[in-house]
Amino acid sequence: MDKNFCIYNNFNLSVLILDSTKKIVYKNLSFINTFGNIKDIEKFSNCFNFDICMLDSENILNANPISFALASEENFTAHATYQKTKEKFLYFKITSFYEKDVEIILFEDITAATLYKRLEKKYDDLKIKCKELESKNEDTAISQQKAQNQAIKMALMHRVSNIIRESIDLTKIINSTLKELSNLYGATKVYYAAFDNKNFTLKNVYPAKYKDSLNQKIELEPETVKNIFLKNISLTPCLKEFLNCEKTFSTPATRIIVPVYRLNKFLGILIIYTNKNAQIQSDILQSISTQLATSIFQASLFQELNKKNYELQNALSELKEAQLQLINSEKMASLGQLVAGVAHEINTPLASINSNNDILKTIISRLELKDANIRKTFEKINTIDKEAIKRISQIVSSLKKFIRLDESELQQADINKEIDLTLELIKHETKKRIQIQKNYGQIPLINCYPNMLNQVFMNILINACHSIKNSGKITITTAYSKDNLIVSIKDTGEGIDEEIKDKLFSAGTTTKKTGTGLGLAISKKIIEKHNGQIIFDSKKGLGTEFKITIPAHRIENSE
Repeated sequence: MDKNFCIYNNFNLSVLILDSTKKIVYKNLSFINTFGNIKDIEKFSNCFNFDICMLDSENILNANPISFALASEENFTAHATYQKTKEKFLYFKITSFYEKDVEIILFEDITAATLYKRLEKKYDDLKIKCKELESKNEDTAISQQKAQNQAIKMALMHRVSNIIRESIDLTKIINSTLKELSNLYGATKVYYAAFDNKNFTLKNVYPAKYKDSLNQKIELEPETVKNIFLKNISLTPCLKEFLNCEKTFSTPATRIIVPVYRLNKFLGILIIYTNKNAQIQSDILQSISTQLATSIFQASLFQELNKKNYELQNALSELKEAQLQLINSEKMASLGQLVAGVAHEINTPLASINSNNDILKTIISRLELKDANIRKTFEKINTIDKEAIKRISQIVSSLKKFIRLDESELQQADINKEIDLTLELIKHETKKRIQIQKNYGQIPLINCYPNMLNQVFMNILINACHSIKNSGKITITTAYSKDNLIVSIKDTGEGIDEEIKDKLFSAGTTTKKTGTGLGLAISKKIIEKHNGQIIFDSKKGLGTEFKITIPAHRIENSE
């Protein structure tokens, strides 16, 4: 530390000295006591802000007095705010000047003086306000009396506002509003008349004992109608409710009419009848009218929205059904083309193999072999090949029957045989690990779409196989009762999780990592196409049972 700088330790001011590279070379004791042992000048400078904004700065967001002092080539003075902690601020007068090769920055703590000036100004402001309050004291006393008189009426108005805001039931909103207006004015009767096609029609009334007068069109004086369309609230004495009313009041009544409109659209009018001296109180009535108009408008929007939502839900349901049918049709068409191609490619070489196997059998019978064991081996191989050829032919035949692309019309089918056909195709899933128990009942041929029902059986059986992790059992039961075909497929698998039970038949619901979630959704549509029902019962860890019921006597062609 330069001994020449030690003199600054005697200063009450905080002193910071930087060299020509803006590196800190000295801090006096007052500086350290106030700011700490600062090493990073840039970080330190960010704690300061101008007490008065420097509008001539090119970068106001990054402007602070320390950065200005460092950038200035001349002497610099500024008043600054220093944020010492999150909630504590100090105020300094910063002076910067150059001496030889160093820049000296002095920090004069003016916190007390600054705060004193601010308190002094607040005190002066308070004295001015006190004088103003004293001058208004007399007016306040008068206003207080008026406010007390309005308090009860305002409470009623707030209740009306709350009813309007909290409900979407338009009838409830209007009836509650009429009741509160009746309490507000001590009214004998309050109406709401809707405006439509240049007519006012009574739609709501309080008390409810006057409901017999509802749904009648009313006629009003021309001057009253004029006021309504000028959006003015009117108060007039009357002997009859309306011009077209046959009955007259026993004593004159006061009638208040409040137009209800939203923007420039008239919705209706509120009509209040009272025998008491009444004042219009336009602020309260206008507020109620505005809120009621908003509620009527929102209720109409809500009803329209509900209608649109209902239409959209129906459209979405139809779209999803069409999408499922399209996906299923495309899938079956693609599968049909694949099966047809595979069947052709297999049958051609299979015929050649079968023919060669028959020729080989003839050759074996004519061979003169000394070793009888060799002949037996050849004959065994020939027999095994014959069975393999037969098995391949059966698989190809089963695939072609399963697809049945030409069967778009209702056909008679033996469901027991159709299930056997499906089981034949999934032998690779059940072989050696899943026992298949068939409880087939005596069922007649039924009219159905066999290829579609095979899809349902396939989906349920494959899911059952996948739910059985190691070994297990699938029980298939068929019955025919009261013109209904009943098919039950029960497995001993892991069961279905509770969280997906409600949406099991929805498209996209799957528990498989590579599943599409369309299998059961399509199955449900197929059963519905047969006017039937598919339900399930599942218990976690115990298995699942799907039950299909089809009214076989009244299946319709719904293509």
